[in-house]
Amino acid sequence: MSDVRITRTAASRYNALFITAGFICALISLIWQPLLFGAAGVVLGILATRNRSRVGIAVIISSMALMAIGLFKGAVILNYLRLWLRI
Repeated sequence: MSDVRITRTAASRYNALFITAGFICALISLIWQPLLFGAAGVVLGILATRNRSRVGIAVIISSMALMAIGLFKGAVILNYLRLWLRI
């Protein structure tokens, strides 16, 4: 019986780690390397969802949304620099 409790405790610790790391990756994808960190956030959200956590779905959605905003922001800045530098 104690082995089951230890396994559940370890799973919940890993789940909290996946959720925290997923949200951090989502925020980083807004600023730097959106494809890399956005994909990492989605993968961590999927791993959190495998342990039957509903917060994992929020991690997936936020990673995808912030990745899209980061990609759009990068494209806008690149377009602005091309116009400014007349390339």
